[in-house]
Amino acid sequence: MDHLTYALLGLGSGASLAMLAIGVVLTYRSSGVVNFGHAATGMYLAHVFFEFRETGDLVLPVIGLPARLHLVPQPTVATALVVLVVYGALLGAVLHTLLFRRLREAPPLARVVASIGLFLYLWATVGLRFPTAPATRPILPGGGITVLDRFVGWNRIGAAIIALLLTTTLWAVYRFTRFGLATTAAAENRRGAQLSGVNPERLALINWMLATVLAGVAMVIVAPITQLDPLVLSLLIVPTLAAALLGGFRSFPAVAAAGMAIGMAESLLVNLQSEWRSVSGLGLQQGLPFVVILAVLMFRGRSLPTRGEAHAQLLPPSPEPRRVGLVAGVGTLTLGVVMVTAGADWRSAIITSSIAAIVSLSVVVLTGYVGQISLAPYAFAGVAAFSVVRFTDLGLHPMVASVAAVFVTTLLGVLVGVPAVGVRGMNLAVATLGAAVAIEELLFQWTWFVDTSAGVPALTLGPLDFSITAQGDAYPAVAFGLFTLVVLAASAVMVANLRRSATGLAWLAVRTNERAAAAAGVDVRGAKLSAFAVSAVLAGVGGVMLAFQRESVSPASFGVFLSLAVLAITYLCGIASVSGALLAGVLAPTGVLAVMAGQDLTKTSPYAFAINGALLMVVAVLAPGGITGLVRTVFSRRTPPAHPAVPVPLTT
Repeated sequence: MDHLTYALLGLGSGASLAMLAIGVVLTYRSSGVVNFGHAATGMYLAHVFFEFRETGDLVLPVIGLPARLHLVPQPTVATALVVLVVYGALLGAVLHTLLFRRLREAPPLARVVASIGLFLYLWATVGLRFPTAPATRPILPGGGITVLDRFVGWNRIGAAIIALLLTTTLWAVYRFTRFGLATTAAAENRRGAQLSGVNPERLALINWMLATVLAGVAMVIVAPITQLDPLVLSLLIVPTLAAALLGGFRSFPAVAAAGMAIGMAESLLVNLQSEWRSVSGLGLQQGLPFVVILAVLMFRGRSLPTRGEAHAQLLPPSPEPRRVGLVAGVGTLTLGVVMVTAGADWRSAIITSSIAAIVSLSVVVLTGYVGQISLAPYAFAGVAAFSVVRFTDLGLHPMVASVAAVFVTTLLGVLVGVPAVGVRGMNLAVATLGAAVAIEELLFQWTWFVDTSAGVPALTLGPLDFSITAQGDAYPAVAFGLFTLVVLAASAVMVANLRRSATGLAWLAVRTNERAAAAAGVDVRGAKLSAFAVSAVLAGVGGVMLAFQRESVSPASFGVFLSLAVLAITYLCGIASVSGALLAGVLAPTGVLAVMAGQDLTKTSPYAFAINGALLMVVAVLAPGGITGLVRTVFSRRTPPAHPAVPVPLTT
């Protein structure tokens, strides 16, 4: 019975998940977008609400414009709620009109990365706009009741009642009103709805406004119960998506019930974890949504309902690499000369950019070449980094430990790929985001596997010392920098040659059309698994190099937001080409571009994630091929063909 009481304590978080999940369903049904930035939007609105309630200032989200407007001197709770609703509705309208409406005919990848850009932008903007988190005074009444000797607050019970009322109201509206029936019709068959006189864009606009308001209300309710932490609240998107999947992205009552159940189950796990000392340090409650997502995808198959699309969806082009050996040789030699002759800042920047490019290559293989949207590259890199430390602790030579760590990461990549081969697009993005959170909260909190006090040993090969350690201005050591360049060159050449091989052609065929590829004799399952394996190898190599670069590793070095950021910057630069991954390395924080701009490499710009998020949203709309794709397009227009076609006269 004590467990029942702890489950009741999860009513508050369960209610917020229910409202968030309903909002996700609204945006998907109306516009086909699984908004990974939905919880981040609610998190931002919660900060705006609590700041307005304290100061009467309305905080604006656009970097470069005034940070806030003073509206009233002494706002009441009612005034703050009105501002929340109006502001949320306007924000939803702006997001739909300027961003997601323009992506209606875009492939799932563009929609996913745009929503991730929104996630990164809002998360970074809150850090810039709110150096100190506002006080989270609850809007629901205090006090409560005692259930089985445990106190359950009215704030939790009230949150559940609000979620129930909203769910019932929305179910009735979408079941019996013309607006709701028209929304359902447009979701099932957009062209048919248009022929019937329905305006799908107007319906989508209203649904986006409603979903955004719901996100804000959900976060305002849950923040006083938990904490007003930007990253924690933004990552509520994982259990939110689990609830939406359980409800089939259709039924409001089923989705709300799933959200309530997940919230209560997480609360129960917290209680059980306090009793099970062997797992007391693990985040079991954060791992639960991944288990739910994986189970739904495995037993239900395609979990996101199909929607009627009027046009074919084009993916970013993947050009065939040319003169691979020459480019790799010249590039490595040039950077090697800079490494030997330049100062410490340039050496450090080149090392950072090289390692970032290796991780970006893993994204290019899996997402750019095969179309499998993975949101966990840094989770795999972290597995390799912690594994190399653990293997060296067990007595293995650093080089042998590195190979073993990459092998372990590859096995994990294949294991994740086995249940994922049957899903694609946004389904896989949901699954891998859940996997990234589960790895961070479970595996990276396991003290046997992660020993933050253990350092990474020196990287040696016989008499040669490739470690980064050096004295004074000699740090980082030139030998480690040259070793990193060689590893990057080998990785880039491998990916380029795979792209030109039969394996690469099979990957591209699967990316374009799985059924057509299977009909042409391509082993679709084998192609996907091989891509998962190669991607994991590259992520593992990047993780091992990160471990040797930093000489000590911690879970914070491989957080979920870093996986989102690497996907964002790789897409920004060109997710379907090796050159895009290399450019992503150049643009990495504290990388080569930072040195060229004169940035202090000991500090990451507070605007970096906000700028990356904003650019990602713009590129998703205007240049789906990324920066390198845009350059190739401009160059091809200005360069005449090498062998122009000669007209052939007609004869009779």
